[in-house]
Amino acid sequence: MSLIPPVPLICAVLAAVLFRLWRAYLRVQRNTLRRLPGPESPSRPLGFAWQFWSTDPTELHEDWVKSYGRTLSYRVLSDICLFTMDTKALSHILTHDTEFQKPYKVRTYIAELVGLGTLLTEGEQHRRQRRVVNPAFGPMQIREFTDLFLSKACQLRDILSLEVAMHGSVAKVDMFNWLHRMSLDVICEAAFGYDVGTLNVEARTNELSDAFRLVAQSVTRMSVWPMLRFFFPILRIFPEEQSRRFAKARKAMGEFASIRIDEKRREMEDSKIGKYMRRRRGDFLTLLVEANMGSNLTEDQRLSDETIIDECRTILVAGHDTTAISLSWFLYNLALYPTIQQKLRNELLTIATDHPTIEELSSLRYLDSVLREVIRLYPVLPSSLRIATEDTLVPLGEPVNINGQAHDRIWVEKGTPIVISILAMNRDKSLWGEDAFEFKPERWDNLPETVSGIPGIWANNLTFMGGQHACLGYRFSLNETKVAVYTLLRAFEFELGLPAEDVGRTPTMLMRPMRLSDPDSGPQLPMLVRPYRRD
Repeated sequence: MSLIPPVPLICAVLAAVLFRLWRAYLRVQRNTLRRLPGPESPSRPLGFAWQFWSTDPTELHEDWVKSYGRTLSYRVLSDICLFTMDTKALSHILTHDTEFQKPYKVRTYIAELVGLGTLLTEGEQHRRQRRVVNPAFGPMQIREFTDLFLSKACQLRDILSLEVAMHGSVAKVDMFNWLHRMSLDVICEAAFGYDVGTLNVEARTNELSDAFRLVAQSVTRMSVWPMLRFFFPILRIFPEEQSRRFAKARKAMGEFASIRIDEKRREMEDSKIGKYMRRRRGDFLTLLVEANMGSNLTEDQRLSDETIIDECRTILVAGHDTTAISLSWFLYNLALYPTIQQKLRNELLTIATDHPTIEELSSLRYLDSVLREVIRLYPVLPSSLRIATEDTLVPLGEPVNINGQAHDRIWVEKGTPIVISILAMNRDKSLWGEDAFEFKPERWDNLPETVSGIPGIWANNLTFMGGQHACLGYRFSLNETKVAVYTLLRAFEFELGLPAEDVGRTPTMLMRPMRLSDPDSGPQLPMLVRPYRRD
């Protein structure tokens, strides 16, 4: 039998491909967003796909806004994308979550690592999962983790003290590595009541931490094949190195979560232990399992075991990687600006104890200002995407000029991708002032009124987003960051262990610190650590 496909079959396949290309061409030509101002595509077949994929497009967007205004369009493959920095439009998009959802391509791509937890679901499924997960992230629950934050921060402080003692008066340390370990220990204990021991210098590495390390090392370079797999999901049946690492990490997290879930259920089935668990601080998984068993939920509102495992994967990734990244950029800026570092240290030393309460930490105004500035200028996720699920109108605060006429709303067709540049909004000079790109904690003493229109859930910025998909764990991350900075800065002085111009950001979804001269070594932040001596 001949293995060569018959000519009619080949013709049919070619006809189908040509038909799809023709439909894509017509969709581009008929899209009303083409009338918006915007840049010419650098490539006929790709548009701006490669620029969008291989680098953080923030600076590109900022340049376009200068040339074409705050609302514009550009092409990625066969899609006409809407880009806007109009606060009224963004508020409408983020608060109308049934009309504007995360694109299927994005959700399924990230789901290769974390599954379909609350982070990635949409519509009624998202509301059902959020209803069960929400109680674990309330202010009172987060407050009870303060002792855990302090315990792990003190453990890291003691490790750094040992490093300094071994090297004399100063040690060169990859702070990203150690902060990553600390935050993984924190989230595993906070979420599952389980100590994975990654801060234990004598312990062997475990499969969970090894998986995260492999994933992190794969994100300092972007290549064509992962881009094609992102834009064309059918190609995901063919694995490549990054997807294999994602699969390994996903498997490790799933097995870890499954064991913890079984343990929790066995504990809760014992009435005596169950009562004890409800009296003590509840970890995320205990609260999640209890909430899922609540009498106020109907059977169809309860989460399946696989959904709970996906929630565990999500909290593992979002709960430790993002905090480690923010803490790394926090220490980077303290090293970059020694005056700010000393001013902040002086404020921290006004509290006499190494174990402050959450009220004492909340009273430290300069700590809060520096934290807000770090979160503003170093968002973990520099941009986000939405897609219109139906034909709709988007209102504008600043009218856009189309063919010589001013329009205060624009027609957006179903299937239109919408690009939200978080970093560009967080440093928009028309909102924050001419010094918007500068690291200035003092700005928080007197913010311009214009930033009040930014539709973010915290501190007038978009880092934690807004609307129904705002970050659930932002309080957890902020409090953990405050405790870590409080503990480390009272004990050490920090200086960059490499030239400042050699520190860059990974050109991927999450903005981890990296060494520009050595991208193949993965995310890192070498720093010189010295003991702080009080006069």
